[in-house]
Amino acid sequence: MDEIIFLDTPERYRPMAAEIVPPLLALLRERSALEEEIWNRLNSLRKEFAAGGGSPNQLPPGSLQVCEEYQRRYQELAASRCIPGFLKNSGPISCARPGKYSFLGSGSGEPVTFTMKTARKAVVVTGCPRSSLRFLYRFTLRPGPEGWLIAKIEYHHSNETSWHMDHDL
Repeated sequence: MDEIIFLDTPERYRPMAAEIVPPLLALLRERSALEEEIWNRLNSLRKEFAAGGGSPNQLPPGSLQVCEEYQRRYQELAASRCIPGFLKNSGPISCARPGKYSFLGSGSGEPVTFTMKTARKAVVVTGCPRSSLRFLYRFTLRPGPEGWLIAKIEYHHSNETSWHMDHDL
């Protein structure tokens, strides 16, 4: 399991980290793998299209279907893990390689911080080094009928003092 650092968490809530953190990190890894898979497929389509004389200013045939599949699979992956309404105006509009949370599978050794002061809310922060900055993600989770659900996602760079809302898992 990833290293967990407890911040402002009474002893009685510390065991909850084992219930909350591993499923969250697994979800983020799955999301990143999906993003990279779709990026690879789109890149292959672009290369084939260019090799066949297609213009770099045009979308290759089949790319819209791959993007629609990405949206659908993203929603299937994330919807049951977020509070109702969280994803209503979100969803990835692009994909990249490496994926958004690819640092979680890179063996970076970055610790995860866990804060839980009440039984109704947990906060998990994870991050990755990117050149001289450290990029951090903060997930606020709330209990749901079938486990802990993501209620809010925020991010910031290590040289900033404020957090920014992220509307995309």
